[in-house]
Amino acid sequence: MSDGPAVRTNDTVAEDLDAGRPVVALETAVLTHGLPKSVEAPPASLLSGERVQSCLGDHRWDERQPLHLEAVRAISAAVRHAGARPAVIGVIDGVLVIGLSDDELERLAHDEDAVKASTRDLASCALAGLNAGTTVAASMRACRLATPHPVRVFATGGIGGVHRGWQQRPDISADLRALATEPVAVVSSGAKVILDVTATLETLDTLGVPVVGVGTDRMPIFTAGVDENLRAPHRLDAARDLASLCRSHWEDFSQTTGLLLVNPCPADAALDPSRLDALVDTGLGEAASLGIDGADVTPFLLASMIGAEDLDPLGANIALLISNASLAGEIAVAMATG
Repeated sequence: MSDGPAVRTNDTVAEDLDAGRPVVALETAVLTHGLPKSVEAPPASLLSGERVQSCLGDHRWDERQPLHLEAVRAISAAVRHAGARPAVIGVIDGVLVIGLSDDELERLAHDEDAVKASTRDLASCALAGLNAGTTVAASMRACRLATPHPVRVFATGGIGGVHRGWQQRPDISADLRALATEPVAVVSSGAKVILDVTATLETLDTLGVPVVGVGTDRMPIFTAGVDENLRAPHRLDAARDLASLCRSHWEDFSQTTGLLLVNPCPADAALDPSRLDALVDTGLGEAASLGIDGADVTPFLLASMIGAEDLDPLGANIALLISNASLAGEIAVAMATG
């Protein structure tokens, strides 16, 4: 275990928080356990959508670098293009860092032994001096621990939730507890495709977490656009209104929960939901037969779908990550400017 602090806020991020400037937190489980390091398709093709291009400004993808690392850099670029500071969260040598430097990000990307850390794992990682990518739950806790003030806006791809088959095995992500206890606005494209989305939404309702569709009355379902049969509890269309909602939730009504702001995958990148569902069912069956579970399921599913005819799950995943980061940046700017 390091002799220094267990939690460290990057100096530049701390300066922005102290000055009330907009900051958006980003997770790193997508780096260590979500996206692949390489893929046969040209990386540039993943950024060709109109929505993605509008989020990135002048950012250019470096095809010489690992795909998962460049994806996180592109996500950070989308936050900056929206006018906010990206604060990538991860664990380096056991220290929970809010605002990884690019050198630290590269180190985490190249560490084959990096683990995936949720809230329950942070102390163990500190004791063992490990490197780790942080889940939604761990990243939300890091937002609260940031100094001199908490980070209020966080962007991710899809949250964890209630897993399919929960009646037989009550597998429920710590992300839901984090949303119920950490006062952070989480911008995502709904719940991951391996989950029972209806049960996840019901659980969020029980926990008192507001769920707001961004520009849609229907629930986003990660890479597949929206579920036409599942209504979002609330809807707002503009970043300034989402920022006002967050302020009112925390200040006017003294609420202590997070808010889940669900932003659909860009339409030009979204996958056909019926085809995706069939592939997920097949992939989950294959994973179970091979004894793959826990943190290894998502990368296995993504790998199993890459290369399927007329289907680009990787492109959709990166597109929604960039879109969510851009929206989170706009919300952070609106919150900072009042």
